[in-house]
Amino acid sequence: MVFPESFDKYFQIDNHVGLINSTHKHAQYLQSRLRTNDIIECAIHEITPFRVLHEAVADDDTFCITALYDEEPVCMFGVSPLIFHDNIHETINELRMGNIWMLGSNRLNTIRKSFYKTSKKVVNWLSEEFDYLENVVPLSHKKTILWLSILGFDVGQGIIMINNTECVRFVRCAPNVQVSFQ
Repeated sequence: MVFPESFDKYFQIDNHVGLINSTHKHAQYLQSRLRTNDIIECAIHEITPFRVLHEAVADDDTFCITALYDEEPVCMFGVSPLIFHDNIHETINELRMGNIWMLGSNRLNTIRKSFYKTSKKVVNWLSEEFDYLENVVPLSHKKTILWLSILGFDVGQGIIMINNTECVRFVRCAPNVQVSFQ
């Protein structure tokens, strides 16, 4: 995948936010600096920040990017491809589907405007690369749900219980793809 406006080692730089391929050094830096909500989400899924971040870097199938603000890693995000098996037709669905995720430091709170502009571009680009992006977020993370809605994700109304935590599913589809929350 080639991000628009790429140059040098960066996929993009806008308002001091640069996007670069993630490394284990970025994962090491961020693993102890994550926002409380991100630590909670890792705990809900029974996985450590160390494991999430380092496995994403090591997985050749996962698209993993680090956002740098003035060269400091402020978050890592990515998409892990999903394969949907259609039991009715006994074929693998040909949609390009992915599980989108992001973990970040508190520094994101100080660069909201710059980060929002950059994340909007990234999500729009990912929506061209994938027909369908999804994940879940705890229902109590209202700011995250608002941010996802602003970025064009549909947030489901149904509650999904994950380890005794109420979560909601969020989805963003290409214009020609229809998905219902059932």
